[in-house]
Amino acid sequence: MSPNTSILLAFASCAALGTAGCSQASDPLRVEEPEFVHDEGQPWCDELPARHDAADCALLLGDDHLLFFEYAQTARGERLNVTLNTLEGQEIQSFGPITIDGAMTGPALRDLDDDGRDEIFIPRSTGDVNTLYSIWQQDGEGYFHRAGELSGPGVDGVEVRDGLIITASRDNDAISYETASRLTADGLDVVYELELNHIARHCELIDDAGLGAARLTAGAVIAACQARDW
Repeated sequence: MSPNTSILLAFASCAALGTAGCSQASDPLRVEEPEFVHDEGQPWCDELPARHDAADCALLLGDDHLLFFEYAQTARGERLNVTLNTLEGQEIQSFGPITIDGAMTGPALRDLDDDGRDEIFIPRSTGDVNTLYSIWQQDGEGYFHRAGELSGPGVDGVEVRDGLIITASRDNDAISYETASRLTADGLDVVYELELNHIARHCELIDDAGLGAARLTAGAVIAACQARDW
């Protein structure tokens, strides 16, 4: 555990236990405040302002774990290391380094497949509109593994529709692209990719390799696309 994490561990323990968990110990029904003390701390990743430089931060995972994101500058750019801890400070897992190249947002959590376990979105680079995210998923034992990458305007802009993870990107005012993926135990698999011409109001499949595995047909995908509110 990094020495910078202690104050956050104490704060997160308070959050998990509620106000009573951090009250004075004079009340025998209340739990004493954790004994983690340090003069430094990391901000919460979801409270960092947009378009910030890479900054160490933390996220509360569920009710009983913390994720710490620590960046280091190297001759080849920024490298990120991630640590998963319990609220009591026990290190469960550490992974990285992950190459970061000009990401303008902090890491975030979101459950992509409705299994009750959040995936980690780690921004790797930010372009004019879209951010490239490295996606990490938990297995049944609670350890994180790299699932693949998604690109889009933001974590909240990733749509989950009928079990498919939908991301969109724009080429120009007329042309955009829609990619549908599935999150399996082995990671992210692309189901299809569509090109949308907003002037002609026309949809074209440019990648249909995963349709069969997802039990979809090209006709159904195209019909759903054409029926959208242009």
